[in-house]
Amino acid sequence: MNLKQNFKIVATLGWRNVWKNKRRTILTLLTILVGTTLIILTNAFAKGGHDQMIEDAVALNSGHIQIHEKGFWENGTIDYGFIPTTQLKKSLKDNVDIDSFTTRVHAAGLLSFKDSTSGVLVEGVDPVNEKKVTTLHTNILEGGRYLLSTDKTEIVLGHILAKNLGIKVGDKISIISQGFDGSIAADSLTIVGLFKSGNPEYDRSLILMPLSQVMQTFSMMDYITSYVIRVKDYDKIETVKNDIKKNVDLEKIEVMGWDELMPELVQYIVMDDIGAYIFDIVLFLIVAFGILNTIQMAVFERTREFGVMLAIGTTPRKIISMVLFESTIITLVGIFLGVTLGTIISYYFEVNPIEIGQYADEMAIYGVNTTIFPTNATLLSIVVTSITTFCLAFIFSIFPARRASKLKPVEAIRQL
Repeated sequence: MNLKQNFKIVATLGWRNVWKNKRRTILTLLTILVGTTLIILTNAFAKGGHDQMIEDAVALNSGHIQIHEKGFWENGTIDYGFIPTTQLKKSLKDNVDIDSFTTRVHAAGLLSFKDSTSGVLVEGVDPVNEKKVTTLHTNILEGGRYLLSTDKTEIVLGHILAKNLGIKVGDKISIISQGFDGSIAADSLTIVGLFKSGNPEYDRSLILMPLSQVMQTFSMMDYITSYVIRVKDYDKIETVKNDIKKNVDLEKIEVMGWDELMPELVQYIVMDDIGAYIFDIVLFLIVAFGILNTIQMAVFERTREFGVMLAIGTTPRKIISMVLFESTIITLVGIFLGVTLGTIISYYFEVNPIEIGQYADEMAIYGVNTTIFPTNATLLSIVVTSITTFCLAFIFSIFPARRASKLKPVEAIRQL
């Protein structure tokens, strides 16, 4: 008997036996379907939520990539400034993977209003280019405005800082600090807007000031403290970083991606992923043991049948093949249904993401300013889920299949 005929016989018997006990087969299919669906949906929510959190954090103020003088990010003082070379400027403008970039100057200062003072972080920004890179301008509270290209001594600041100092839009305040050249930097500023970013650190310490005025007030000459870059495609960040590094002196300049700028966010995502992986493992095992239980019971109920088959000359290999074929049929159908349902539900929540804006203030306490959680069911997640489910089901089916093949015909036929 050739291989084709053997397969046809095994497939025919296997397909018949799959539906011999329809209730048990359907319950097993439901186990695989629900397990696969939940795994795909869980991973989709995790991936979509993480992507949204990264995008919100990056878009708010940090950008995807920043360029500084070495030591600036660690120390955060105005002393770490650099003059961008013509080559660097040209490479940023010509890079097709860069969506936009902006120039900044960062400095610490002491803000004063009447009898109140507070330490602040001054961020000198280009009002036009900054809007192309970050979204802080969209968080201006009613009654105020963002910076204009014509502004000089106008500023916007965090609403918590304004509340702590008792100031409002239209008030004049004073700032004093140290200039880049070591001189005293002082100025009188007018508040034109307050922002509520959702990030407590920004809201209680950050003020935005026109870059042109910061350069003058802090005696920056032609020095800046950073370039902030937004890329077109998230997956191109490492490519853009490597391109930039070719155009700077790496002994003096550092090029940092968002993951280096916000290591706490990376740690949160890693910990969240570990929890998701544990949940996935539990679901995979539930599915695998469901298959094992079904095949084990099927083998037990058909002990006499297997005994007769062995007695008339059916080889143990064919018995194993038949049992594994039954398991494979159930598993493949369950995986197909689970992937289909999981993908459909994931797509629904991708188009209609979960929105928890009413809890924004509570979330901000934990440093999370993301209020929209979409899903993102990647092809990799679907393929890995399908292959893992199939492999586990196949492996767990081997044990009852081997048990069936090792039955003693006489004892098996006598089995009630």
